[in-house]
Amino acid sequence: MGHGKALSEQEHWWIVGLHDGGVPLRKISRTTGRSRTCVRKAIKEERGPRTDESVERPRAGRQPSLSEREVRLLVRAAAKGDCFAKELKTRFGIKASVRTIQRLLKHLVYTKMDRTLPLTAAHKTTRMDWAEEHIFKPDKWILIIFSDEKKFNLDGPDGFKYYWRDMRRPAQSYVRRQNGGGSVMVWGAFSATGKSKLTILRGRQNSAR
Repeated sequence: MGHGKALSEQEHWWIVGLHDGGVPLRKISRTTGRSRTCVRKAIKEERGPRTDESVERPRAGRQPSLSEREVRLLVRAAAKGDCFAKELKTRFGIKASVRTIQRLLKHLVYTKMDRTLPLTAAHKTTRMDWAEEHIFKPDKWILIIFSDEKKFNLDGPDGFKYYWRDMRRPAQSYVRRQNGGGSVMVWGAFSATGKSKLTILRGRQNSAR
């Protein structure tokens, strides 16, 4: 019976790193595309990947951009769910690109970090009750106008912050900054008759403006 393609060094330490991060064997197999037997063997190895059980051959072609130690450090740190790829690169002094680190950590989910706390069951019930009390008949919608504004910070993202999330852990939140560089605020509205033009707001805004 033939054997599958030998693991590369990066694949080997990717598997070991996932295992160290607490990822189940079956999920490691599904994520890496390797059989559970292959994954189990890689975890048991102590000196790196082998092409067979007795002979270790040098890997042909370009050497991996991440060392075995770097792979294990990255997976362990990212599995905690509180780091970004760029931060991990800086923390461990890794020469590989941020994109390389992101590809390595593809078993985690790249998730937009919430800037608001999640709704509780009580919050959801209250909102549903309010919505049911304010259900209008079709002829009332002609009198309703929906409007909203959005601010964009010029010195960085506004409400768009991403991180590597371990799906076994709760989602994180962060508090947006209150001070910074300039910003641009836009306003728009729509109703049953159509939508307004997008307007750029000037100066400080209050309820009257």
